[in-house]
Amino acid sequence: MVYSRQTVSEPIRDISLLFDLFVTTNRIRRLIEVVLADTPLRGEEYAVYSLLFDHGPMTATEMRRALAMPLSTLLDHLRVMEERGHLRRKPHPRDGRAQQLSLTIDGTTEHRLTNAFWEPMHKALDDALPVPADQVRASLRALDQAARSALAGREQMSSAG
Repeated sequence: MVYSRQTVSEPIRDISLLFDLFVTTNRIRRLIEVVLADTPLRGEEYAVYSLLFDHGPMTATEMRRALAMPLSTLLDHLRVMEERGHLRRKPHPRDGRAQQLSLTIDGTTEHRLTNAFWEPMHKALDDALPVPADQVRASLRALDQAARSALAGREQMSSAG
């Protein structure tokens, strides 16, 4: 059976940049799912915990912006973290309406247990890259900025029309 000029094991990469990104995102998601299968946190949870671990305390609004995640999705994660006893809330010192969020000791422990699986995966992925990781990250940042710009343009058109 002939599918294309490429073999089935090779991804088809001649459709578009967004298609390539879609395929790569799915493959990375699967890698994370497999590697973290026996850990306390799933991939998306690990990202939320990592943000607080590395940059906390933060407000939910700051977290939403940093993660580019819908607020409702983030609030779901925060609710689960709180139910687990992994989230600490304190009044924001300058904004009486906001709360500063950080990990509890138990939350930090779960993050570290998951990190023991994350780091070897991260290193293996970096080592397998055909170009330096910092170049890939710079390209991803450029792509993110382009997506922000395109999204802002679409949102302006939607609100004007």
